Amino acid sequence: MTVNAKKIIKQVLVVVLIAFVVVLGYYVYITAKNLSLINEHSKGEIPLDTSKPTNILLLGTDRRTKNEAGRSDVMILVHLDPTTKKITLLSIPRDSRVLIPGHGYDKINAAFNSDYFEDGGVELSIKTVANLLGIDSKDIPYYAIVNFDGFAKVIDAIGGVTIDVKEPMHYHSWAGDVKIDLNPGVQHLDGIKALEYVRFRYDAWGDFGVDSEGNVHGRVERQQELIKAIIEQTKDMRNIFKLPQIAQEIGNAVDTNLTVGQITKLGLTYKDITSKDLQIVNFPGVPDMIDGISYVVPDYDKLQQIGQTYFKLSK
Repeated sequence: MTVNAKKIIKQVLVVVLIAFVVVLGYYVYITAKNLSLINEHSKGEIPLDTSKPTNILLLGTDRRTKNEAGRSDVMILVHLDPTTKKITLLSIPRDSRVLIPGHGYDKINAAFNSDYFEDGGVELSIKTVANLLGIDSKDIPYYAIVNFDGFAKVIDAIGGVTIDVKEPMHYHSWAGDVKIDLNPGVQHLDGIKALEYVRFRYDAWGDFGVDSEGNVHGRVERQQELIKAIIEQTKDMRNIFKLPQIAQEIGNAVDTNLTVGQITKLGLTYKDITSKDLQIVNFPGVPDMIDGISYVVPDYDKLQQIGQTYFKLSK
């Protein structure tokens, strides 16, 4: 498997995890005994009150095992509001130039890498995100870390996903290890084709771009579109016999401090969610070069406002 393929797999597993938590929880409640793999990965229980808002930091990494160092190439902060039954998402570009507590300015994905920083890992990542948004680290009590294995099987397990491909996507690498061939239009994608969809970055926007009206484009936009599509598709699932396979595929890829019982509670609380209940907050920033290094330079003031408006929990 190529490095590029691994990066795409881990990105989409984060997306699939969101759909799993907010849509399939009802079935988890019925067949929780099938979730032993997720339970094995639990890190210990932090009390969860589903009657109150909470935040979950989703990380996609390039590590193969839970003890291996790696960088968080995907970072999505999720806010769950039980009163409105709304879910707010903020995708943070991996190349964002941020202040990493105790280490100075660097790309945000370096915060997870324990080979780069001695205290690197999920805790430093949470501190970094909290600092960027001007909130307390305690405002991000939960996390889920996803590696790259099993993406196509997970997408296939939920029956594929329907996507409106908005532009021709054709790319063949010179080495022959990357082949992307998608034509415009609404189409149902299996795991391999869904991987091609989120893998594509060979247009004017690349990984991340913002137009004059502040709309996000590029691969980040396609991640958001995939989240919506998966949730729309899975909200009508009623065949509980498929759940064990879905749960097992996701459980193989997830390392989280949420317990099976907490995932169940979240799923029951948000089981009726649709794509209309998703609020996606665009990341305020622009690509730039600093000292010969490519960054996404955030609008720090706007991010502090976003933190206070959407993600602050503590009084």
